[in-house]
Amino acid sequence: MSSRSRRPGLAVALAVVLAFLTSFLPAGTASAGLASTGSASHGNASAVARPAARPLVDRVEFGAFVEGMQDDPSRLRAFESKIGQRARIASYYYGYGDVFPAAPERLFADGGRRKVLVSWDMGPTRFAEWSSGQHDAYLDQIAAAASTYPHTLYVRPWPEMNGDWQTFQPTADGAQPHGGTYREFTQAWRYVVTYLQSRGADNLRWVFNPTADTYAETTRVKAIWPGAAYVDVLGLDGFNWGKDSSWGRWRSFRQIFQRQYRKLTALHPRAPVWICEVSSKEPRVNDGAPTSRAHDKASWVQKMLANRSMPRIKALIWFNADKERDWRVDSSRDALRAVRRGLAR
Repeated sequence: MSSRSRRPGLAVALAVVLAFLTSFLPAGTASAGLASTGSASHGNASAVARPAARPLVDRVEFGAFVEGMQDDPSRLRAFESKIGQRARIASYYYGYGDVFPAAPERLFADGGRRKVLVSWDMGPTRFAEWSSGQHDAYLDQIAAAASTYPHTLYVRPWPEMNGDWQTFQPTADGAQPHGGTYREFTQAWRYVVTYLQSRGADNLRWVFNPTADTYAETTRVKAIWPGAAYVDVLGLDGFNWGKDSSWGRWRSFRQIFQRQYRKLTALHPRAPVWICEVSSKEPRVNDGAPTSRAHDKASWVQKMLANRSMPRIKALIWFNADKERDWRVDSSRDALRAVRRGLAR
């Protein structure tokens, strides 16, 4: 008798045995414990719940941008005194033509005990100019500066590049004045990273940093993703603007970031996520959006620090400036108290 003719009988016998065994199991466990492999251990392993992520405050390095800190570094120290904690990351801004790492980075790095993150606005240029070598002389200056810098420096080129307010937003037609097409953006990003690495600037870490916004006019991050080989850190910027006609509604930390977080982490399976800019409106202050008694910044901060979702977030950088809104950590006594208490745990 051929082996082909024996298989139906064996299948029937196995089915009888499985039916007998599963009759002794609680309802719902048969499919998990005795799947097609017949292995109970395999099913049990998949049934074990993953441990819950720790609260955000227990798993991030807390840092800050403090308005005016580049000209007056004591402002960062004053911020640290207010929150009762040392800032683990110092963040600030450079533009096209600025050469770094330089003296400010050495100062803020504090002998390597603090990470430094610089935002690099590369306009007014177009993406194709970079990949065609038109800015190589400038990149050579960056490489030379990096070669004498003794620490790691985190760099976020074209920050918030997906935002429709940016003149360097990559678009399908490349119509923005300092932008280009999706392909031109990825080529420029790869060129800059490769060029600097090839000239010894291997202490630079590259932060792909879109805004958390995902409305229709923003650029999809998947369309401009340069590839995991060219990105070290995934960055996100997001703010709770408060409720008004322009910026929508009051939103929690999770509501601001979760959707874009999922899109970013799907592109890179390992890179950490840094929240490179974050803050909340002070709802009881008339700073461009209606005041509100229904919300408060202190509660917003408490919930942010207690957030257990988005487990790959490893850094949180507070945007401490009185700008479109009063984003400062001490915009109210309650807000400052919430930050101090939250970070002190």
